[in-house]
Amino acid sequence: MANARLSYQDMINPLFLHPSDNVNSIQVDKLEGSSNYRAWKRAMEINLISKRKLGFLKGTVLIHVDGLVKAEMWETSDNMVISWITANVSPTIKRSVIYMTSSKEIWDNLELRFSLTNGSRKYKLSKDLYDIKQGHLSVNDYYTAMRTVWEELDSMNVLPAIPNPTVEVTKLLAEIALQREESKLFQFLNGLNEVYAPQRSQLLLANPLPSVENASYVMQQEEAQRELLQ
Repeated sequence: MANARLSYQDMINPLFLHPSDNVNSIQVDKLEGSSNYRAWKRAMEINLISKRKLGFLKGTVLIHVDGLVKAEMWETSDNMVISWITANVSPTIKRSVIYMTSSKEIWDNLELRFSLTNGSRKYKLSKDLYDIKQGHLSVNDYYTAMRTVWEELDSMNVLPAIPNPTVEVTKLLAEIALQREESKLFQFLNGLNEVYAPQRSQLLLANPLPSVENASYVMQQEEAQRELLQ
C-alpha cells in the first residue's frame, strides 16, 4: 500500500530507490581493465541513467546538508550505486576501490586508471580493425566483430554540432557520412573469405554502392545457400 502513495515526483527523484533495487539490479560484463573499460563504462551509464542515478557519478546530485533525512537518503542511494559498480568489476579491481567512500570517487578513480588517451585507443582500435578477418567465423559473427570496433571509433570521432547549418555545410556533412560508410563497406568486403569474391565484385559494381548492412545481408544469404547445398 505504501508504494501506491508514491507520487510521480517521488519516483523521478534521484534519491528514490525502487523496492526491487538491489545489488543485482544492474548486471553488465565485468570490468577487467583498459581493454574493456569504454564498453563497460557505456553499459553502466545506460543502466544508471535508466535508474536516474548517473548524477551521483557526475557530481550533480549532492548530499543534502539541510536535513538529516535527505542526507540519509542520499547516502543510501550513493551506497546502492557503489554496490552496482563493485558488483560489475573484477575481484581484483573491487578490492582496490572497496574502501572509497563515494560512488563518484570510485568512478573517477576507474576513469583515471583505465581510460586510455583517445590517440592510444584509436590506434589500438584501428589496428584491431585491420587485423579482423572472417577466417572460421560466420558472416554474421565477422560483421558483428567489425561493427563493435566501428561503433567505438565513431563514438570517439563525433563532429562538433553546427547550429543552423547552411545548405553547403549540410551537403558536406552528408558527404563525410557517406565516405565513412563506404570505408566500412570496403573494410568489411576486404576481410571476407575468398569464397565470396564473386559476390564482392558484384557489390562493388553497384551504383550507388550498397550500405555495409546490405552487403552483410547479401553475404549471409549466400552463406546460407552454400550450407543448404553441402
